[in-house]
Amino acid sequence: MTGVTPGAVTEVAGQLSRSGNVVLDATGGGTITFDPDHARQRWTVSQIVVSTSQPPASTPIPTASVYVNSVLSPGNAQGSSWAGNRDTFTGETDVGPCDFLAVVFAGGIPGTTAYANVSGTRYTRVL
Repeated sequence: MTGVTPGAVTEVAGQLSRSGNVVLDATGGGTITFDPDHARQRWTVSQIVVSTSQPPASTPIPTASVYVNSVLSPGNAQGSSWAGNRDTFTGETDVGPCDFLAVVFAGGIPGTTAYANVSGTRYTRVL
């Protein structure tokens, strides 16, 4: 491998801040997905804030679950909340350049809007 220096990969860190929303369907469910901007970027998510447009005392209260990649595999689950209408997930979750992060709402009031705000650090590989 002529001309390649081992360990020469350099990353530039920056603030990650993404938000999204979804209108809950007839079953009270919906999914918001987030993914890195390109193949040279990865994320370390440190906080996800979830909420809905429903009044605080109204029921049913949705749950919110976080997954990396497949939402059908329990092995990809990063955590769940009993109060998806107002809650915060904390802890580090790595999202690679080919991965996606899914915030899945279930059991909410159909027609309400669910929101998710993702924050942490994004790392961009410099060529």
